Amino acid sequence: MNTLQDKVVHFVFVCTHNYDDYLLDRLINVLSKVDVKNGIGSIQSVLNFPFDLEYLLFEILGEVYKKELRTSDLINALEIARRMAKYQIASQPRIIPVWTGPAFDRSLTPFKTYETVKQLIDSAKDEIFIVGYNFSFRYEIIRELLGSIEKAAERKCRINLIVNNEESNYREIMSNWNKESYLLNIYSWIGTPEEDYASLHAKLVIIDQQKMLLTSANFSYHGFKKNIETGVVIENHEVTRSIWKQYQSLLRNNEMKKVY
Repeated sequence: MNTLQDKVVHFVFVCTHNYDDYLLDRLINVLSKVDVKNGIGSIQSVLNFPFDLEYLLFEILGEVYKKELRTSDLINALEIARRMAKYQIASQPRIIPVWTGPAFDRSLTPFKTYETVKQLIDSAKDEIFIVGYNFSFRYEIIRELLGSIEKAAERKCRINLIVNNEESNYREIMSNWNKESYLLNIYSWIGTPEEDYASLHAKLVIIDQQKMLLTSANFSYHGFKKNIETGVVIENHEVTRSIWKQYQSLLRNNEMKKVY
């Protein structure tokens, strides 16, 4: 850590990763009311930071004091470092466990399948890509998910569903779809001869080619609310786009047929 800039970046990194962002807000608020030239100790005594932040801040304030920099320069440096840290955090790959079933320790699997699917659909900006083995809309809360997909279509999102080659799946989806049919694309796997008992058994939701839920749950009330089902959300990782491309390859090579 040779330069003041390095020290500021290190301080902000520790602050945003190990503590809440409000500590940085407190620091900037205090700095906006005092001048570093009037003394370092008074600033630190007001803040009463945890030791590691206090130590790093002492080094920063010492550098500012020695170089006779303005307090406003330090505030600007902190804000720039904060934006850098937030960008880095936002672009880091993340894998989050998702769960349907009893949860005796919510810290292990805090994210529920239904709520995760709803949030993913509501966040879509360009495309919703769903692959599923079975779809059931007998329960209102699952029809609400379809309603969220309809709202995404109104936002000009592409809606592509790939389903197992069962006519009941097509009927179930289309009989509950309340928008123009051209807003929804449904494909099914052509598959192998029937006696092979092969099926499209994957269950996943890909949003904007950036976020993906891989799950054991069918698109149904029991899958999202009653069964024991396990999944993960993968965000900001190249594997999401790789799997999306894999299905696009199937579409291009006529392994999938458009049914609606």
